[in-house]
Amino acid sequence: MKAVPLALFAVLAFGVSSQPFSCFPRMKSTPSIKPFERKMPEMPAHLEAFGAAAPPATRQDAARAPNPVADSPRARELGRIYYGWYCVHCHGAGGRGDGAVGNSYVPTPTDLTSAKVRAMSDGELAFAMTAGTGHAPVLDSTVPWEQRWYVVWYVRTLGAASPVVTPERGRDKNVAPTGGDQVTASK
Repeated sequence: MKAVPLALFAVLAFGVSSQPFSCFPRMKSTPSIKPFERKMPEMPAHLEAFGAAAPPATRQDAARAPNPVADSPRARELGRIYYGWYCVHCHGAGGRGDGAVGNSYVPTPTDLTSAKVRAMSDGELAFAMTAGTGHAPVLDSTVPWEQRWYVVWYVRTLGAASPVVTPERGRDKNVAPTGGDQVTASK
């Protein structure tokens, strides 16, 4: 007699667990859209895109890209701060590729005071922060594209008489970047 309830339970369990007899949807029948599987709809003509401009797609495009940030002491100061946050550890305080972390890389980071770097256009320098050479493009996801233009202005000062950048000075508490070309003083 114990076999009848057990058989009844097995039939009910099979019926509930199988798709045709279930009242609940299963994952195997739920539609799935994978990345790039479906083309996104076009933006309506009456709308305009907003936000930061997209970075150039190729080195050739980057070479022609003008620096949207005007050269000024404020732009260079922001560049110094951003350099202290993102670059000094590998490229060193003077930009010679001798930073504490950079010394462990093979090849060592680029000497930012070299004639080759000085001959690069602003767009090429900003793009090099994305693509890099000899290592993975770590700054692609680390440094916002807008901040790279400020770093370009600061890199132009390296090798000349410029203040020494250290991680501590790069995170100067008296000058805090708040986005764009704005600098606010806090005490």
